Amino acid sequence: MELGPKLYLDVTDAHVFFICGKRGGGKSYTMGVIAEGFSLLEPAIRNNLSIILLDTMGVYWSMTHPNHKEKKLLEPYNLYPMGIDVKIYTPEKFYHEYQKKGIPTSAPFSINPAELEAEDWCKAFRVEKYSESGIMIADVVSTLREKQGHKYSIDELIQTSLTVNAETHTKNV
Repeated sequence: MELGPKLYLDVTDAHVFFICGKRGGGKSYTMGVIAEGFSLLEPAIRNNLSIILLDTMGVYWSMTHPNHKEKKLLEPYNLYPMGIDVKIYTPEKFYHEYQKKGIPTSAPFSINPAELEAEDWCKAFRVEKYSESGIMIADVVSTLREKQGHKYSIDELIQTSLTVNAETHTKNV
């Protein structure tokens, strides 16, 4: 087996990575390798770093288990299969289901819709904030906050959107 050149990542400063490529091109694999590399650092360095992976494919939970099938590929690098100590935050909707299936998960997470500003909703729906739809979204958020403060659900957002004074085509956006 011919080994390629060694690759180093400077961890003395913060970085934001953008990894892009076609489907099946190794993006998730690359991010996994970087995460594994962080876990191999000396504790004095590792404990001052964080890595956050957004796992939309549900593949990184397997990093908690050693991959013995690839042992031969690791040996030339003096590496050995190992699991990584990670915290896996699972959408609240799936948390208990994953636990029942034995899929590793550390804690549930959810986003309170009331914590989002009207501008956040506009960005999420790719709506200009000063368009008819953007103004309607701002009206909905404002109406709910006046009535309920910062305690309302997605369903309440939808229901309120049906009652605000706006054209039907605007509400349907």
